[in-house]
Amino acid sequence: MTRSIVSSLLLAMLGAAGAAHAGTVYVPLPGKAVVGTSAYEVQVSIANTAGQGATVNQTLLASDTDGTQRTGVTATPLAVNGGQTSVVKPGAAFNGLLELSGAADFRYSARVVTAGGLGIDLPLISSSTVTKANGKLSLQGLVSAGSRTADLALVNLGKTAAQCTVSLARADGSALGANAAVSLSPLSHRYFANVLAGLVDASGVADARALVSCNQDFYAYGVLANSATGEIALVQPAASGDSTLGTGSPGPQSGCGSPGVTCFDAQGIVHQPSPANPVGRVTFAIPQGTYSRFKMSMDITVGPWYSLDPQGKALIYWFVIDKNFDMPGMLYFRGPGDGGGTALVRHGIGLTHPQKLKIVTPFLATIGHTYHCENDYDMGGRVFSVTITDKASGQVAAVLTDTPNVQAYTSKAGQRFIIDMGFKENNVPDEVPSYNWLYQNIHIEAYKSQ
Repeated sequence: MTRSIVSSLLLAMLGAAGAAHAGTVYVPLPGKAVVGTSAYEVQVSIANTAGQGATVNQTLLASDTDGTQRTGVTATPLAVNGGQTSVVKPGAAFNGLLELSGAADFRYSARVVTAGGLGIDLPLISSSTVTKANGKLSLQGLVSAGSRTADLALVNLGKTAAQCTVSLARADGSALGANAAVSLSPLSHRYFANVLAGLVDASGVADARALVSCNQDFYAYGVLANSATGEIALVQPAASGDSTLGTGSPGPQSGCGSPGVTCFDAQGIVHQPSPANPVGRVTFAIPQGTYSRFKMSMDITVGPWYSLDPQGKALIYWFVIDKNFDMPGMLYFRGPGDGGGTALVRHGIGLTHPQKLKIVTPFLATIGHTYHCENDYDMGGRVFSVTITDKASGQVAAVLTDTPNVQAYTSKAGQRFIIDMGFKENNVPDEVPSYNWLYQNIHIEAYKSQ
């Protein structure tokens, strides 16, 4: 690894091997040092947006290695002054992952550049861009013709080994070869050069697509190269059409993009409970500040009710700040029984669990239906509401309302939003697992007080 004239940056290591936490980002490095007659290098830029200095760390994890095993892997810290930017240049031929670990105030970007060229952006893998286990990624615009080739890279972000499936198809939907099963070591990167070789004839193919799915949290990307011209291009995951942008009434809208509003997202399937993995968790680091409102929403596809106790409480979400004491909302569904089903909510800031406020309303979720659940903890407006909407029909199925017990919340350094989904079996009476339900598309909006 070389040092830039801006700084001597080497960033390293996730505190506990393989454990993902707030402040850890991965840069996938394709190892394309030379394409045709063009030489490339990787530049990673790290800006410290805080007013005081802080330390970032870096670890290079070679492709096809178990990233949870750090024997022989050197981690090097670097102090970056407040308000300044440092640049690191990992070895251009290195193929694998660059792991960056530091405070939430750091901002990262990465590029592959040629001498005198502007370069192309490399993807940054974080909690907001990772695809959750059993989700799907589509990589589009793959080409193979003459001097043009397409590479494919898979990244396992899980702490255990992953099994992935990859299917390739032409633009007209016809298959390119059989589906491939790929095994990945824990926290690892695998790179497949010229992935379309042997699957197309000499005339080539354009606008091909790779569909990827893994049973651990994962990421995938493609690299296009033209050996005749020395050009390269990155193929990042295609955007989903399941977007709420552009909806609602005309005119100015509050929410993401407005001053003082910070948003967080975990798209796709974030958890599908099973006996081996009953509880899922998503976390986001909270910038320090005083907040007047927390909005959180997610989609839940209801699976079978727990047969041993269908009226037991199935956890939709446990939405807290660090721990149970500060809870903007907790939602359960109860299944069919003598009185039908119910939706039950608890909430409260600075309260023990027995002190938490409680709301219950009749509601029987339909197996196979997907519901959009919105938890709006408007402390400044003195209104708390949970709205449950059937996504297929657009009909509001239930609304639960109450009054927050505080008018604002001031966060501290290092605090996190935590969202847990699902319960363990036989752990707490009346709390039951939600096996094979789908938890999807988590979105949070945090509004700072004016």
